[in-house]
Parts: sequence; C-alpha cells; structure tokens
Amino acid sequence: MSSSVTKTLGYLPNLCVPSTLVRTLVVAVLLAFVLALIVAKDFSGFFAQLGLSSLFTLWVALASVITICMVNRFYEPSNRHVATFIVTGIVLLFTATASWMGMMLTQPDDSFNLLFLVKNLLISLVITLAVLRYFYIQSKWEASVEADSSAKYEALQSRMRPHFLFNSLNTVAFLVHKDPDTAENAILDLADIMRTTLDRRNRISLQEELDVTMRYLRMEALRLGKRRLTVAWDMDHNTLPFDMQILPLILQPLAENAIYHGIQPRQDGGTLTISLYDAGDHLAITVTNPLPPEGISTHQKGNHIAQENMKNRLQLAYGGRANLQIKKLPQRYRVSFSIPKE
Repeated sequence: MSSSVTKTLGYLPNLCVPSTLVRTLVVAVLLAFVLALIVAKDFSGFFAQLGLSSLFTLWVALASVITICMVNRFYEPSNRHVATFIVTGIVLLFTATASWMGMMLTQPDDSFNLLFLVKNLLISLVITLAVLRYFYIQSKWEASVEADSSAKYEALQSRMRPHFLFNSLNTVAFLVHKDPDTAENAILDLADIMRTTLDRRNRISLQEELDVTMRYLRMEALRLGKRRLTVAWDMDHNTLPFDMQILPLILQPLAENAIYHGIQPRQDGGTLTISLYDAGDHLAITVTNPLPPEGISTHQKGNHIAQENMKNRLQLAYGGRANLQIKKLPQRYRVSFSIPKE
C-alpha cells in the first residue's frame, strides 16, 4: 500500500487511528514531565506542577489531533506549506485557549498574565515546528524508499522469462488448420496472459492469479500434450479467500519454472502439483514437480535466477513476512511460501 494513503494533511502520519493517538498522549505526558522538572523549585511542588502541566499538554494534544483529523476529512491542502500553516494554527489556538483557562483557574482575580500566554505560545510554536519538520523529512524518506522499491519491483518484473510466448505462438500456428476452435481458445488464453503481464497494478485478487495460471497451464498442455503434463490442484474452493489481494504473477512463474526445468526434460512428462491453503492470517502456496532424469541439462543457472527473482519480489512486497522455501526431495522438487493477508 502506498504510504500516501495513510497520511494526514499531506505529510503527517495517520493521526486518526487509536495507536497514533495513544503515542501522541504519551509524548504529551513526557513533555509535561520535562516542563514540571524545569519549573518546580522543590520535590513537593513537582507533583503539583506535573499535574497542571499534564492537564495542559494533554488537552492541547488531544484537542489538536481531533481537530486535525476533522479537517483532514473535508479538506486536502494543496501543498505542505498550507498543511504546516493549518496544523500550527490549530495547535496555537488550543494552546492559547488552554493558557487562558489556566489563568482563570490559577488567578481568580481576573488579572491577565501576558508573559505567561506569550511564553506558552512560543514553546508550543517551537515544539510544533520541530515535530512537523521531523515528520516532513520522514515523509520524504518514505516516499524515496517507496519509489526505489517500486523501481526495483518493475525491474524484476520485466526480467520474467517470456520463452513460453514463442512456444505458444508455434502451438497456435500448428493448430490453426488442424483444430481452429482450439487454436482460437489458445489465442484468447495467450491474450489474457499477456494482458496480465502488462498490468501495472501492484496487487490483484487471488482469483485473477489463479485464472492466468490456469490459462498458462492450458497453453502448456497443448504444447507438451496432456499425456506429458498432468496438473493436480490441491485447494478447497469453500475456504480459499479468492478476493484476497496478492502480488501479481506470483504463482504462474513458479508453475512455468516447474514445467520448464522439471517436466519438459522428462520424456514421459510428469505431474505438477499446486497446493493452496488458507492458514488464517496468511495464504500458504506450494508448487511441486518431478526432478529431471539424471545427466540431462535443465538450465540450472536460469532456474536459480528465476527463484532469486521471486525471492526478491516477495522481499520487496512483504518484507520478512513471506519466506520462500526450496526443498529438493529424492524424486521431487518443492517450492513453497506464504503470503500475509493485508
């Protein structure tokens, strides 16, 4: 998810969620603690000053955050300068209000202490500008990291092996006169596959990924023959989250890799097993294929590049929450990973 979706007034973090509100209140209490240490002259006066300072900072922080969230719902600033002006104005307004209320409570003789008000406004202004500067720099850094990750993702996506395209075109050319209906369906499948590879979305539904994988497998079944390629699906249609948003082209390349390196080199072909399992907070996926015969070259370098490509894509998209595991069993080759539900 783009970081811009979770921002408040352009570059502030999302202030309108409970976790951020709690952190804001904790910071307000810490600020009150520091102010009480500075102002208090003795130990007994520290707690009284801490109570007054906490009441002051908590009221200003809570009222400011709630107001900023309300403004954010109905207005989007045109630039960061407008956003800074709005936030600073809101904080100073509530600082002045809290200062006036404090004078009314502590000075019942209705005397107005201008120095007290100016001092509070200056302290509030300095702290607000310092915090806003920190959030602005953090926002720029997050945007830079997101742009860099996006560029790396697109570079990895563009390196996905397209050899099946040429094989598919040869298959269609062979079927045009022999079986026109099958050739037409193959062209439609190929068009859908290519449409997905050109799609620039960062996420697609699980159903879409399964559709493009099934179309690819139908194309390969035409090329290799149904006797050489058998596909076994292990999934429960009643429990799988088909509307779950996942990384695009994450299953199809694994199926392609399994066919290219495991089944195609075998004269009698083999069975490709694809397993999908809803594990609660994540989706588990496993692709298993037979090992090629001994002594037959299967382009192991290309195999490792494809696996490293997939590992990097998972890392960029999900961080440490998706762990690609590769196991070479006595007669089988298994690639498995899990995708967190977002």
